[in-house]
Parts: sequence; structure tokens; C-alpha cells
Amino acid sequence: MIIRRGPGLILLGMAIGVFCMAGAGAEPLNIILIMADDIAYDNNFGCYGSEDSWTPRLDKMAAEGMKFDYCFSTPKCTPSRVKIMTGRSGVRNYIRFGALDHRETTFATVLQKAGYKSTIVGKWQLDGAGGTAPKDAGFDSWLLWNTTHSSGNRYWNPVLERNGVLLDVDEIAYGPDLCVDTITRFIGENQESPFFVYYPMLLVHSPFLPTPDSKDRTEKDKQKNYRDMVKYMDQCVGRILDCLQEHRLERNTVVMFTTDNGTNRNIRYRYRGQDLFGKKGIPHDRGTHAPLIVRCPGTVPVGLVCSDMVDFSDFLPTLAHIAETDRPNSHIDGRSFWPQCQGEKGDPRTSIYQYYWPKGYGWIPEELGTAELIWAQNKHYKLYANGLFYDVMNDREEERSIPANRRSPAELAAVDVLAAVIASMPLTNKAYDGKPAKSGRKNKVELPR
Repeated sequence: MIIRRGPGLILLGMAIGVFCMAGAGAEPLNIILIMADDIAYDNNFGCYGSEDSWTPRLDKMAAEGMKFDYCFSTPKCTPSRVKIMTGRSGVRNYIRFGALDHRETTFATVLQKAGYKSTIVGKWQLDGAGGTAPKDAGFDSWLLWNTTHSSGNRYWNPVLERNGVLLDVDEIAYGPDLCVDTITRFIGENQESPFFVYYPMLLVHSPFLPTPDSKDRTEKDKQKNYRDMVKYMDQCVGRILDCLQEHRLERNTVVMFTTDNGTNRNIRYRYRGQDLFGKKGIPHDRGTHAPLIVRCPGTVPVGLVCSDMVDFSDFLPTLAHIAETDRPNSHIDGRSFWPQCQGEKGDPRTSIYQYYWPKGYGWIPEELGTAELIWAQNKHYKLYANGLFYDVMNDREEERSIPANRRSPAELAAVDVLAAVIASMPLTNKAYDGKPAKSGRKNKVELPR
């Protein structure tokens, strides 16, 4: 593990003894996990080096806590949501787009059994065609878009389900505001007991519409509206952090922020002198590389940057570690990164395994040409199960595969290691049933007012 504090200073395996950590006799730490929708780590986050910095609150959150440079989701929303909630690779439990296998144990169930009050607010999209309802996934309460009853508008005049009942809203209601109002109210009502908030945000997924803060509520330019949506996403996070401060819960609450996959492919942005388009749905770096910011004053050291790899399967064991409770008995592919969040060495990954079944929900490069995409990677190299091998440190777009007869000794060694990672997992996904997810109510036209 390499942890940096500010530019230039390198601290190896640092232990911070002056920080208060959860332990015997300490009050349980509250947990808030925020996951934005459709925005890559290099898109608009100033703390990750974006030239278009529209996230002052998240940048401040990183400065007051820590960030991880190598966190990886899957390229698409449903597999990322299943993976982060279950701690298991999709090769074991991905049944179809829009569904979470009802037999799976989620991080909410783990925390609920440990005595946490739990809520989920935002986007669900996991109960289609025999999937899982929120009440069966460990949540005591919820306010959600895209359940079997609520898949209309997500932004203006939103169709939202609160605890099984459709919310009655007016035309000027804005979904993200209703979500944050619900979260801040939940925090205020549950501050005397440990709580868990999972906030899979509505923002910044398409359609790209003006926000309540947009100068022109009739603006049609997707790029301008996307910029405003990113700014509003940042403000939503800021409102939650302000609520914790208001209730004096900052030092007793771990807040994590990440994103589910890359940016929409219609959105362009600048990063390190390059004009880029999003790569949502594509198994390249910009389709899977996610930000990860962690903050808990007094527990998480200030201003640290960790270069350890984090996989989405790591979140469940990490949340269980924070809550000092056991992980599920079923096979868990993740490992806790909570020690690194406290400045300790922990058990860092040297590679990650990825499984992805696009099945019509994301374009894949022609040379990969398979329904099931499987690969392993470290920070330098990436190996697909079909033998394609890339130096992703120097070829982020995966434009030049390295043939077997042109690989250096270091590259040959990397292939052996990554091939062993792939071989350690199931050869195929036996859970996938191919059934389409059921759609809820038909979408309406979003009309900002």
C-alpha cells in the first residue's frame, strides 16, 4: 500500500495512533454510502484532476478525508449495483439486467442484523422479473425510483415509491431534492442509534435536463444541462454533510462516495489535455474506473490518497468491518479496505477480477466478441479470458493488444498472474437466466418548471 499526504510525501504502511477508531467500548459508527449514476472518476471531479471542476463539496470531502485512486465498478448499472450490495462477483449471482437475485444477502441485511436502522433512497432497478424488493433486501424504509411500481420520471414531477406507496407530488417537485430531504430527515430521526443510509443517486443519468439551479429551465443543450446536473449532484452530497454537522454526527459517521460506471457516451469532457467522450457500457478504463472518497473526521486521516486497488465486491466486507459484525456465510469475493481508510496497511489487492454480460445493454469492442466478458487486471496490465492482453497504464483506450510473441519477460509474468486470477473463478455464469426485466409504469416526458 502507498498512501500519500499532499504532494511529494510518501508514507508506507502508516499507522495513525492519534485517531479515534471504532473498537471495544466505542459507539458504533454510522455509515452513509453514496453512489452517483453514470459518471467516471476523470469526469468533472477536481480532486481527481479534471480540467472541468464542478464538484467543490466532493473535492472538500476528499481533502478532509481520503480518496482511492484505483476503485473499479463494472461498466453498467445493474451488475455494479448487484456486486456492491452482495460482495460477490457477477459470475456467481448476476441473473439478468434489472434484477437482484432474491437469494442473495446484501450489505443492508448484514448491518440490519447488527442493529443498524437502514434506509435506501434514490434508484432501485433491482426487482424486475422475480428480483428483490427493497423490504426483502435489508432496508427498514425506502424512497425509490424504478421499482416495479415507479419507473416514470426521475427528475421533474418524479414517480417515486415510499415504503410501498407511490408518492403524491406536484409538477414542480424535483426528484433529487425529495431524496435528500428524506435522507436528512432520516438522519435527524435516528441519531440516537446507529444508522445506515444507502443513497444510489438519481443524478447524473440521462435525460439531461435543467436543474432547479439552471439559469434557463427550457435549456435543451445536453452538455450545459449535464454540467448543471453534476453541480447539483455535488450540492446534494453537500447537504448531507451539512446535516451531519448540524446534528454533530460528523465524527461518528463514515461517508463514502463512489459511482456505478463510466459517463454516458454522448457526453464529452476534458481530462489532462484530452477531449474525451464517456464510455459507459464499455469494459475499458473509462467505463469502469470510479472515484472513491471516504470521510470520517477523527477516524479517517485527513488528506490521504491510497493507491491500493478496490473492487466493488469489497464494499460489503468493508461495511461489515466498520460495523464490527460478521460477513455472510456465503462466498464473498471482496476484502475490507477499512484498515486503509484508517491509515493502516490492511490486506491490499494486487489485482481484480471482472465479469460482465452486456446482453444488449452496452456496446462491446468487436475483438472481444462474446456474450460473457471476463478479465483480470492490475494497475499496469489487463488480460481478457479470450487471451487479449493490454498495457493499460500506457494504453488506456486498449487500442494496441500485445501479441503473445511480442511480450516482454515482465509482461509474460503478468499474463501468468492474471491468468491464475481468472482460473480461480467459475468458468461461466450459471445463474444467468436471460429473462427480461419487467417494466413498471411507462415513462412520461420530463418537464422542468
